[in-house]
Amino acid sequence: MQAPEPHLVDCALPPGLHLRRAATPEDVHAVLEAHLASFDEEDRLGLEWKLLHRPQHDPADLLLVEDTSTGQVVSSVSLVKETWTYEGIPLRVGEVGIVSTRPDYRKQGLVRTLFKAYHHLALREGCLLSVIAGIPYFYRQFGYAYALPMGGGWRLYAEQIPAPQEGEPSRYAVRRAGEGDMPALQALYRAATQGLCVAPVLEGDIWAYQDNLPEAASERKETYLLEENGRPCGYWRINANEGGWDKGVVFQAVYLPHREMCLEALRFARALALTRQEHTITLQVPLDIPLAQTMRDFGAQAVRGYAWYVRVLDPVRLMFTIAPALEARLAQSPFAGFDGALRLSLYREALLLRFRQGRLHSVSLSPDTHNADIRLPPEVAPMEWLGYRSIEEILSWWPDASCRDRTKERLADILFPKRPSWVPSTL
Repeated sequence: MQAPEPHLVDCALPPGLHLRRAATPEDVHAVLEAHLASFDEEDRLGLEWKLLHRPQHDPADLLLVEDTSTGQVVSSVSLVKETWTYEGIPLRVGEVGIVSTRPDYRKQGLVRTLFKAYHHLALREGCLLSVIAGIPYFYRQFGYAYALPMGGGWRLYAEQIPAPQEGEPSRYAVRRAGEGDMPALQALYRAATQGLCVAPVLEGDIWAYQDNLPEAASERKETYLLEENGRPCGYWRINANEGGWDKGVVFQAVYLPHREMCLEALRFARALALTRQEHTITLQVPLDIPLAQTMRDFGAQAVRGYAWYVRVLDPVRLMFTIAPALEARLAQSPFAGFDGALRLSLYREALLLRFRQGRLHSVSLSPDTHNADIRLPPEVAPMEWLGYRSIEEILSWWPDASCRDRTKERLADILFPKRPSWVPSTL
């Protein structure tokens, strides 16, 4: 059955090329083969599982360009629908999954055309943000900017972690998590992400999918539970294999609220790292959590992080969605009960937020960019809205960002403060 075509924007393509949504498993396999023409054959396993076996995958979320003379897929992009939270408020997010173009068809604007259709499809699916964990710089040309932290953290060598004393008792037990542990893991995950500005909702089926990838898959994860008196009290997830960038042992997610728990996890990692090619232990969580503090105590060195590309697809709907968080911040500030407006010029258009008695009354876009309280380049604004950069940092770092009213600058800082976030990919 043919998937219904979205009302795609006018997509001009070179003669003989046609843009459409995938409709059948055969289409998905054709997309896979097109990707492998751009990647290495050793990537087949990972690509195959992402395209064919990831929970909730839908062929219709693949946009492809085919050569009508050969029927061959020559370029494609995938929409991965996810739920993130903003101060606990659910946000519908579209992650750009896999993007590629066959070498012989490059330099024809196919990816640019696909992204226009992708953004339209993501909006129709209710996504407020589109995000990419992509290669440096490239996606800026499609309206994306770095606006959320990714990776980074701390690294040390296994030899830096003291081994336990002979006969030293432990109050904890460590075991590999199994199918029946998902309720406990979900509760621990919620505790780990509580208090963050932006964090993903990690559904149990996605969690299980990542832990049950084929043994040889470079992105396979392993989850371990820490128990005290038979009750789960912490967990960690590590890379199952030393593939790609993940050398040694890499903590990719943790909840270990006490130092003794951290020591137990690090001693576990020490023993495992000593069996691997690299004897390194890396914490890939860019937060000042107890495990990071404990690793620094042992001399860990900082690891430079990367960032998520973000494009806000509907700023008006985004503001209405996160209104409860904005109103709560106002209520706890000197602007409690605020009556008035904040006018943000994004240069090509202006975003107007009106408040009545501390409640967000209306949000609108206007072509009138004059008389704005604050001017922000459109690619910079999401950094403030998502808490990645403070208004002070933005005004200091970007010459084309400005504020004409110090009171409104303080208001913007209250509505959109710099806040910690953590978003591991669910692909």
